[in-house]
Amino acid sequence: MNRLLAVLFFVLAIVCANPLFGKEYVVKKVIDGDTIQLESGETVRYIGIDAPELYSKEGGSEFFSKEAARFNKKLVFLKKVKLEFDTEKQDSHGRMLAYVFVKNMFVNAELVKLGYAKVMIKPPNTKYKDVLLAQQKKAIDEVRGLWQEKRQDTETSYIGNKRTYSLHRPSCSYVKKIPDKSRITFRSRSDAIKIGYTPCRYCKP
Repeated sequence: MNRLLAVLFFVLAIVCANPLFGKEYVVKKVIDGDTIQLESGETVRYIGIDAPELYSKEGGSEFFSKEAARFNKKLVFLKKVKLEFDTEKQDSHGRMLAYVFVKNMFVNAELVKLGYAKVMIKPPNTKYKDVLLAQQKKAIDEVRGLWQEKRQDTETSYIGNKRTYSLHRPSCSYVKKIPDKSRITFRSRSDAIKIGYTPCRYCKP
């Protein structure tokens, strides 16, 4: 009897952890290429990816942002989605952080695979890091979507933080705060972005 109960608890744990068997939510609004709003009013930011900004602080929209928002809408708008969470459930803006699924489709990965978003690694939420990076490699190799944009390097090298996966110009004030063991040097901006590093919002490499 005890063995049967143990098996049942094991199966139950798998079911609860698997988004394909979890609670369903309806998407009532698509905010941009990586953010949605549910019928409940809650906002969900997709974990592990970063789509181009529709409204940047400098004004205007980033390259391929409108296409990313349209494709995200095609994937999830007014559809039932299931959410899978990682270590952190919310970001500093109070948005839910989640991996999003429509039936058997992993939406985060689909956006990356087709070039509508880049991988953005933010520890400790790294459950699907390898899956997303593999999809990104395909998009880069096939020059899909946002990878069609050609940007010239303005520095001879760039400094990354291996703990936070952030990327900086060598002159950035944040570089001084990076411990030697966490510091990594990149020859180009694209080399860092390809493996999930996110450009610093302060020095904008």
